[in-house]
Amino acid sequence: MNDEMVKYVEQLKGEETGLLRYKIRRIIIKIVDSKIATIQRLNNEYYFLAIKKDNLGFMGRLFNLEEKPQFVPVDYYPIMSQNERKYKLIRRGNISNLFEDLSPLLNLIESEYPLHGVISIDDVERALVTSKGFNGLENNQSISGYFRAKNKEYSGQWAFSSTQFSASLIKDAIKKANELASITGSYEISEGKYDVVLSPLVMGNLMESLARMASGFAIISGMSMLKLGEKVGSDKFTLLDTPREDRPNSWGFDDEGTFTYNKAIIEEGMFTTPLLNNELSPIFKSKTTANAGWIYPTAWNLEVKEGDISYESLLSGNVIFINNVWYTRFQNYAEGDFSTVARDATVVYKDGKPVGIAGRVRIADNLKRILMNIVEISKERYSVRWWDAPMQGVYPYVLVKDVKLTIA
Repeated sequence: MNDEMVKYVEQLKGEETGLLRYKIRRIIIKIVDSKIATIQRLNNEYYFLAIKKDNLGFMGRLFNLEEKPQFVPVDYYPIMSQNERKYKLIRRGNISNLFEDLSPLLNLIESEYPLHGVISIDDVERALVTSKGFNGLENNQSISGYFRAKNKEYSGQWAFSSTQFSASLIKDAIKKANELASITGSYEISEGKYDVVLSPLVMGNLMESLARMASGFAIISGMSMLKLGEKVGSDKFTLLDTPREDRPNSWGFDDEGTFTYNKAIIEEGMFTTPLLNNELSPIFKSKTTANAGWIYPTAWNLEVKEGDISYESLLSGNVIFINNVWYTRFQNYAEGDFSTVARDATVVYKDGKPVGIAGRVRIADNLKRILMNIVEISKERYSVRWWDAPMQGVYPYVLVKDVKLTIA
């Protein structure tokens, strides 16, 4: 297994060596006005090498194993885990069939309103060989994307992701986008604080930013509002890293050869687990959390724990529902001050009934305050991944009180 990689690592004779290979098959389908606009088939293979040899080192990308590293003096270098085991897991689900025949998928693109979107079908093979004896090979297959339905000046968007293809996965996402686009009529609001229901798409966008702040690298570099053991959210809020679930971007080992495991990053509002690799773990007086990243530890995929009430119950009062956001920008990472612009269906509810679309508004608030102000979380959750939230996640709807909204 990985014989050429093993030979390459052995020939380098490094004190610390990790050789990582990605082999990617991908189909990207673009939809414009409910028609298939383009279908791209992409194949790519490349390597990443990290090595320390005496006081010299190299860390970078190789396009093939004919390339040799150009050594330079180094102070920092990745540390591979002492793990001499072999690990192999090749998944073969029904997504493999789509690489041969796309018609079962393409025949599902039907919409009440003009539909736009992107579907990505991926088969990613990942291999790692280290100088400490680890030899791993694994693949992950997935289908993900989004649909945006446009009803004249109104629109609705929904996203999806899965390790298995099914007709219901596509049909349900199109249906959700159409339902949101069907809500019409304008309702003007002024700047102020409102009770807001964040959709799973909005949660995907915000939780990706939060997960990046949980990286040990972000914490020591001052790019995080999180402090270990500090209360950062409501008791109802738990954020998990779940690389051992059957989900897109689930992997059995990290980039240093440590076996992954599921973990709570934030548990019942308490920041419990910074994401660490072997280099950063001594700074936190802890062990690696199997989230390497040779430089920047990162979550594999995310999950927000479900609540115990229905989505409809969250909308039963006077609230503003936000379907989607983009242009999320942090003015202060250390404090959590940020803004993000709502797009698509921003629906105003009065006494549980939609009274119109608020138009373009902006959340201009503090992420920690939003997490602390979580009132309820839905029991319904959705697996989503798309271009503005590329980290895989499973998210509910979330009701947050006193969210500051401005006019975009």
